[in-house]
Order: sequence, then structure tokens, then C-alpha cells
Amino acid sequence: MEKRKDVYEAAKAKHPERWARATRKWTPNEQVSLNPMRDEGETEELRKP
Repeated sequence: MEKRKDVYEAAKAKHPERWARATRKWTPNEQVSLNPMRDEGETEELRKP
């Protein structure tokens, strides 16, 4: 990921007119949840009529 960050920064330096904003944040996420509602127990509440 560090190399990708360097490539994007070099591209931005070479043609700054093509970039409206800063490059993205390349740090990976610490935790990912596939079913956040299920993890928090909200799924059962949604199933109730």
C-alpha cells in the first residue's frame, strides 16, 4: 500500500490540475463487519411485525 500511495502522490505532483482533492487515505481498516445489524442485535427488531 505504501508504493500505491507514492504512485498517486507522484501522479498528483506531475499533473495537479487533474486533482480536485487530496488522494485517498490508504491505511487499511482495523475491523470490518459483514453484517453490522446482526452483530448489534438489530436484526430481530426488524423482523417483528
